[in-house]
Amino acid sequence: MGSAVKIPYLTVEEYLAFEQESPFRHEYVDGQVYAMTAYAMSGASKNHARITNNIATHLNLFLADKQCEPYQVDIKVKAGNSRYYYPDVVVTCEAADERAEDPYLVLNPILLVEVPSPSTQRTDKVEKFNAYQNIAGLLEYVIVFQNQIRVEVYRHQKAGEVWQGEVFTESDQTLIFQSVGLTLSLAAIYQRVIFASKSEGEEGL
Repeated sequence: MGSAVKIPYLTVEEYLAFEQESPFRHEYVDGQVYAMTAYAMSGASKNHARITNNIATHLNLFLADKQCEPYQVDIKVKAGNSRYYYPDVVVTCEAADERAEDPYLVLNPILLVEVPSPSTQRTDKVEKFNAYQNIAGLLEYVIVFQNQIRVEVYRHQKAGEVWQGEVFTESDQTLIFQSVGLTLSLAAIYQRVIFASKSEGEEGL
């Protein structure tokens, strides 16, 4: 998540109208608007782009003949009554029921993927995860680190169940996106990713 924008408190309706007219993307948390400055100003890192492209490409190919559809970076998700976020990758099966008045919003995601920078890891692991758990149909939340080989997968089968976590840290491991049935190796997720040495510092988002 970016920095807070100096805008008075907005209702959900005001935020959605504002967002359609804005040249930059903003997330919305309990009336406060946050500019996605990492994207709008400085841009995403190459590693961030590589990881999101890798995951989205495999999902798109796998789901090509299915109802479920992946989106990457630019589609926002409603997480509870007063929070709207832009996940890095989202999969939804709502296409057949999509309302014409919501062409910019996913209401019923089944899979969400975030690729945090070191500075946004806590937001993605705590704030966003807590908010995403309010989405009744969400089955799987995946956090893919860009400065090391580490993928955290959180799943549950239905609303009300406790979320279970699993961590992958080796390139020869494979994980199953159970929400869609796709098996993917960490090597495929991290294809072309270049990790900076400690002396060079970590590559930001």
